[in-house]
Amino acid sequence: TLAYPMDSYLEDRLFESVLYKIIYEDDCIGYAGRIGELLSYFYVRRGNFRYAPDILEKVIVQKAIKRVFVITQDSLLCALLAEWDYGKEKQACWFTDGGKVEGPGMQMGEVTFRVAAQTDIGRIRKICGNFFAEEGQVFHNLEDRVAAGVLFVLEDSANLLGCGIIEKSRFCREIVSIGMFVGEKHRRKGAARTILLHLKKWAYENKLQPVAGCWYYNTLSRRSLESAGMIATSIGYEAILEGKENLPKRTGNPPGELVEDRE
Repeated sequence: TLAYPMDSYLEDRLFESVLYKIIYEDDCIGYAGRIGELLSYFYVRRGNFRYAPDILEKVIVQKAIKRVFVITQDSLLCALLAEWDYGKEKQACWFTDGGKVEGPGMQMGEVTFRVAAQTDIGRIRKICGNFFAEEGQVFHNLEDRVAAGVLFVLEDSANLLGCGIIEKSRFCREIVSIGMFVGEKHRRKGAARTILLHLKKWAYENKLQPVAGCWYYNTLSRRSLESAGMIATSIGYEAILEGKENLPKRTGNPPGELVEDRE
């Protein structure tokens, strides 16, 4: 069970994680994921939520966890960490399609958007560098992505303006991640929005729901996604743990009354 739909970045983190079952009375009630000292995933079934605070604390202590990766869409983990003191390092934003597109002109005119071909690889590298060449769980390099038909190009009569990519989810079959890269001299002219709109169209024509993500501080990409109708629905950050508050026994609402322990 997933607490939220995953884009390709989150799926890659899941593959990198050491995964643990959480067993209670011979029943698997959840899971946890760890990458070194980072708790990358934590989930407990709804019927066992009452045990979640103690389980989380045991995982943190037993696995020497120093950081916890949190997505604001994960309401359980957000609530559990509210009892801890921690520093915060913002990581990423995740977007879903809100349907509304900004501005009077939806797309650039007199351009062509098509599936990338092997003959485009040289131009793609010249414009995008290694952006689409990183090795992942599915594809090893740029050539693999072009051969699979998941990379697209936007061009005018003389130039390749930028590229878009589709990454199908391996866990959420109705989800597809979309992304783009625009050559530096072609930015702020509507190329990014045009690519994203075409990728959204491709997704819906294939009965898939587009999602997207980017680095939290990549303000230009965030702006492009928003202009194409995508809305930020979740923020990811790493909680740098400092300790958990040890609550005394108390009754009543503020100011409340302390209750002494009795044998």
